[in-house]
Amino acid sequence: MIRKLTRIIRLQYLKLIRAQGATSLIARSFAIGLFIEFITLPTMGLAFLMLFPLIKWFRGSFPVSLIGFTLGKLIVPFFLVLNYKVGAMLFNQQGALMMESFFTLDSIKEHGLVFLTGSALDGLGMAIVCYGLVYAGLVMYRKRKEIRRLQRQVQ
Repeated sequence: MIRKLTRIIRLQYLKLIRAQGATSLIARSFAIGLFIEFITLPTMGLAFLMLFPLIKWFRGSFPVSLIGFTLGKLIVPFFLVLNYKVGAMLFNQQGALMMESFFTLDSIKEHGLVFLTGSALDGLGMAIVCYGLVYAGLVMYRKRKEIRRLQRQVQ
């Protein structure tokens, strides 16, 4: 099981590294996919439909954005509490969630908006960080690849 998961992650990594196109385009597409994954849970999956127009609008690569979206599925569970806390801080809400009042329509609307706002802000922050990391990683990989190619030509 773990071996299979490791192989899948490695395959996605190789697809990302070997993707054709400008490094900024690949990094931007990855960041868009990650951002959309952050806001998917509060919108009950409807945010995935935003992926298509955003990729067209930013002229990104759809396969690379799907890699970012998939990686986001592994990252987002660690941010769920932080997403709610950030949203609650913005809306000046204090106190913990009460189970009795959580299932009323007003409570769902209120807490859903708080969670969506926090998720969007955290997702934006993670997208910016991942854009920088993917961009730097691609630049380093392509430089090393070019150096190896030149060394093989000399020999």
